Amino acid sequence: MRKLLFCTHDPMLIKSLYGMLRDEGFTVDMAEHLSQAVHMIMEKKYDGVIIEAGPFGLQAEDAVRIIRVVSPGLPVLVTGKSCCAAEALNIEAPVDLEEFKQAIHAIL
Repeated sequence: MRKLLFCTHDPMLIKSLYGMLRDEGFTVDMAEHLSQAVHMIMEKKYDGVIIEAGPFGLQAEDAVRIIRVVSPGLPVLVTGKSCCAAEALNIEAPVDLEEFKQAIHAIL
């Protein structure tokens, strides 16, 4: 079973994407903040990470750069806004579920 880290504090995003990920056969760990996600990546092995580009705390661009140093081959999907074009796959808000599914399967 493939293991993903999903980092968001948005209850609507969790409600719409978490169940779909589990239905697609992924084991999903959750992190509420990008700094927590970076810490979890240093402790566990993941097949991919999904991060929400939120307005507070560690910025998505900085988190992706740190993830690239800590775990260089780890696929990263950023939801919410376009950023880090060369280093991560992006899906802008609002997140389309079919586009999200395709992106997850493309990066893994």
